[in-house]
Amino acid sequence: MVAIAYACGHPGLDGYRPAVLDAPLQAFYQQVNKAALDGQRLLVSVDESRATYFKAYVGRAKKQLGTTE
Repeated sequence: MVAIAYACGHPGLDGYRPAVLDAPLQAFYQQVNKAALDGQRLLVSVDESRATYFKAYVGRAKKQLGTTE
């Protein structure tokens, strides 16, 4: 049901939607797209933070073990 509502909100279907459902379906479509973009940005940010933490952890471990590889 959600996928159908999302697809019906696509701008390419402007002339085929009933006027009563036009604004709500377009708004839903835009909100889903915004949530997807925000989620993607969040995942990239988390991945960058994880990589930074891992590099710092490996650096501390090497320092404690006395290795310089």
